[in-house]
Amino acid sequence: MPAARLLDHAPAVSRRLAALGRSRFIERMWRGDASLWARDAAARRIIRGRLGWLRAPAVMRRRVSRIEAFAHAARREGTRHVVLLGMGGSSLCVEVLGRVFRRPPGHPGLLVLDSTVPSAVRRVESRLDLSKTLFVVASKSGTTAETAALQSYFWALARRRLGRAAARHFAAITDPGTPLADIASSRGYRALFPNPPDIGGRYSALSYFGLVPAALAGIDTGALLRGAAAMLEACGPAADAARNPGLVLGAALGMLARRGRDKIVLVVDRGLAPYGLWIEQLLAESTGKKGRGLVPVVAPAAPGARSAALAGPDRFGIGIVLEGTPDAGRIQAVMTRDAGRGARGGAPHIVLTLRHRYELGASMLQWEIAVAVAGAILGINPFDEPNVAESKRNSEAALAELAARGGFEEDPPGVAGGRARIFLSGLASPAHPPSAERAAVAAAARALLSRRRAGDYVALLAYVDPLDRALGRSLERLRARLASRTGLATTVGYGPRYLHSTGQLHKGGPGTGLFLEIVPDDAVDLPIPGKPFGFETLKQAQALGDYRSLKRRRRRALRLRYLGGAARALRALAGAIRSAGGPGRRGRGSARRRGHAGH
Repeated sequence: MPAARLLDHAPAVSRRLAALGRSRFIERMWRGDASLWARDAAARRIIRGRLGWLRAPAVMRRRVSRIEAFAHAARREGTRHVVLLGMGGSSLCVEVLGRVFRRPPGHPGLLVLDSTVPSAVRRVESRLDLSKTLFVVASKSGTTAETAALQSYFWALARRRLGRAAARHFAAITDPGTPLADIASSRGYRALFPNPPDIGGRYSALSYFGLVPAALAGIDTGALLRGAAAMLEACGPAADAARNPGLVLGAALGMLARRGRDKIVLVVDRGLAPYGLWIEQLLAESTGKKGRGLVPVVAPAAPGARSAALAGPDRFGIGIVLEGTPDAGRIQAVMTRDAGRGARGGAPHIVLTLRHRYELGASMLQWEIAVAVAGAILGINPFDEPNVAESKRNSEAALAELAARGGFEEDPPGVAGGRARIFLSGLASPAHPPSAERAAVAAAARALLSRRRAGDYVALLAYVDPLDRALGRSLERLRARLASRTGLATTVGYGPRYLHSTGQLHKGGPGTGLFLEIVPDDAVDLPIPGKPFGFETLKQAQALGDYRSLKRRRRRALRLRYLGGAARALRALAGAIRSAGGPGRRGRGSARRRGHAGH
């Protein structure tokens, strides 16, 4: 059971747990009772077709032998690199497993490519010997635009260099009968893994999507599934509601959000660090609907920054620790110390402890159940993602504009100077915008930050190479500066990855976000075979499409279109934040008044 200190929220959570027990919530969920989340008949049909993750541990344990045989054959033939081409639920679990587990001797390295930024594609390509590389193309729908573009690029590259042998270097994971399944069959890919279609993308970690790449990297998939099966039993209908790990976590998430603590601060052990990315997607994409939602905030690793991230009346801390690591004690200390402040600013918290890394399978299952429970408490359907498709349509419309007119249709920038072109949504443009670059960016940043209110959060959305560590450090410094200046919860998302994760929350969730979209130019584009545009154009269309979605909803957003490299763009924004906005919060009202108490 998780260690919890919920402060004055504990009685409300206990009452909800008792009510969930009386209503036989878990038993009904296991039966596939979609009325737990929706009244509409069409929505119920969709939900019933998305509950296969509850059976995944049992179903996939029967398929482990095939997975392991495939992985063994690939290693025997000298595979040195496995490159996962996918987005969202098809990639984030693999990112976690590949970075949390150490690579055993004799096993290939595991790389995840979930970006259309040209420099990211070039970076991965430069690391590969194609004759010793296996590409795993993963897409539930088989039509994901980013995945299709990456597949086309590397397939053309492999065909040029390897000829007819290229097909032996590709495998696909998708639902049965998708366009990707057809491509894999017609080209003769080394393997095609048809995933159970009743498992949704972000709930697919313990299916072929997570397990095939894990096995290729030497991870014991059987151990992951055994842990998940044990958690499934602990969370099953026979378990007492007050001692059901998934039910307890879900009740706490849902009830504290309804009481104004909707910023879920994930304080993750350094030994499990990337795990926050997977939880972030599960929370945001599942719950960000109907103007409600849980806002996941992956806390920085530094102790001081962790403490600051937990401070605020809208925060609920979740610690995820690995037993016996040096960081486990530090996380316990910071959570206990901050909760000890009580109503004066400390955050209620739960600490989840993994005894070893192979308990990740159990932990993922616990979180999936918890999100299903929290969704019911918030009154939303946690198994759809309506606004993800909207951004996709907007991107396609932008590309159609490009084909018809030779350029994107954009309003004039609200502020412009030097290399910066700045577009504003839900904000007033400066009356006398400066023309110098630094002053222009600072004026736009002030316009955004002056609109902040208690209970808001700031989202940095950067269309830059996620594999560039220097850029990652720059983004974290920028994030820290924003947190210090505003006192608000802050998040970082890499575009286009976040479109398949927190993007649903940004558009469908509460209107409490301030969005900073950073879109620099890449110096060199890369072609997408079969398309009249390259990766840079696709990236720009995706950023523009998402900004249009935010603007349509009058979300407070700043879009920095920077006609220079990513490093320069981040430096320009960092300088602007330094001179824009003062410390402390603006506006009146408490996070509780701005929370979900009315839902």
